[in-house]
Amino acid sequence: MTPQRLIDFLPLAIQSLTQPRATLRQILAISAQRNELILAAWLVIVLNLMFSLLAGLLIYPEAVGEAESIPLGSSVFMLALTLFGGAFLMFRIGRAFGGTGDFDNSLKTVIWLNFVLLIVQIPVPFATLHSAETSGLVMLLVLVIAMIQITAQVMELHGFTKVMPVLLGIIGVQLALGVVMLVLFSMMGATFPIQTVK
Repeated sequence: MTPQRLIDFLPLAIQSLTQPRATLRQILAISAQRNELILAAWLVIVLNLMFSLLAGLLIYPEAVGEAESIPLGSSVFMLALTLFGGAFLMFRIGRAFGGTGDFDNSLKTVIWLNFVLLIVQIPVPFATLHSAETSGLVMLLVLVIAMIQITAQVMELHGFTKVMPVLLGIIGVQLALGVVMLVLFSMMGATFPIQTVK
């Protein structure tokens, strides 16, 4: 049965934790026009923004209104740049190395990947409230799951068969994107609140 509502995708997101490639095949098989994919992308961006805001309120309620942070507009811009830019890079870099995925499927893959990782991150703020040790372990687990998901889904999208070249390529691209984002944040004058542990 083809998922119709947002809640219908939750079982697939959970399934993706153990079967990322098979689940992505199901997602890619869903027919969607370019404008529908763009709407889905903005929905995921809004969900990520809401999660970030709620997680911040949960972890640091006393910091609300006290520290200068990234403006809402800048956050939306960076999330959109990450998602749409990530789809373009996934398409172009994958094709440059012999991949077979097209742009629409690359966009669909990045949207799905962001949705899965959003679900995976839900325990993080609660782990942070519990203890620094628990938070560290959960964040490490989330990082491992994220790398597995990204690697498997890029391989499925482009038809790659070797894990290590894909993994190393992903790490290289992420490092480069991290530098670019830091530069963009600096250009926009964003500052980051520093929290001290008492």
